[in-house]
Amino acid sequence: MRLKSPLLLLLATQALLPIAAEAHERSARPAPPTGFADHGDRAVPALDLAAPLPEVAAAYVTTRTVQAAGHAHGHDHPPAGEMEWHFFREPDRIDIENVAARTGERWQRDGKVQFFFKVFHADRRSVEYRIDDLKLINATLSWEQHALLIDPQVLQGLELQDAGWQDGYPYRRYGGTANGERLDVTWRLDLNLPVVLERSRADYRERSVLKAVYPLASSPLARPDQSDYEVIDFADIGDRERDPFVLRVQAQLPGGDVHHH
Repeated sequence: MRLKSPLLLLLATQALLPIAAEAHERSARPAPPTGFADHGDRAVPALDLAAPLPEVAAAYVTTRTVQAAGHAHGHDHPPAGEMEWHFFREPDRIDIENVAARTGERWQRDGKVQFFFKVFHADRRSVEYRIDDLKLINATLSWEQHALLIDPQVLQGLELQDAGWQDGYPYRRYGGTANGERLDVTWRLDLNLPVVLERSRADYRERSVLKAVYPLASSPLARPDQSDYEVIDFADIGDRERDPFVLRVQAQLPGGDVHHH
């Protein structure tokens, strides 16, 4: 399994968002988002993905709809449904928490070295992936991609559809296709985060919506303390295949099939 983004890890065992940088196609302009309007002649800032990223905590809800007949086309989509997840961003740490499942993903970096942890809060355990493990399972090692929730090259390759101000913050809306899927992204410029991120095919639609966002230092969103969790090296999973915990969670581990015999 290729780790294309934090969302991929959190929401499914295959890619949710077409965020790998591949060929992009232009497409027709979608209708403007409801409730979004330009405030007179107030200038809308340019998209600047290289700007310092504010430390934030955000709550998102992702909704999937699937047409059963679409599976005849050979697409293996995650099941339909809705889930809430929380996103926490610091300069050298990114957490995504699946609220209902009590699982999470954590990216950390030390200089240019990145680490990834798949976290199981109910078990108070996590599985650590080091740089060699991440390369082994073909993980995406772009920090910007994790911090923005989309590959910046993909976002920059989309066509600007609309721009304005909503509730005092500036946004730009982009549309287009990538990897054969339609993308519709409403981007909050002051935070460099998506307000709405939607991908769709003829038989599948997935829509992630920002429900709340706070400065990280004053956020009411809880980020579980993981300081006393048992940490298992991903490289050791193959030696622990009879461990009841490993047997139970192996299917949820990115690259878990690498150690499956």
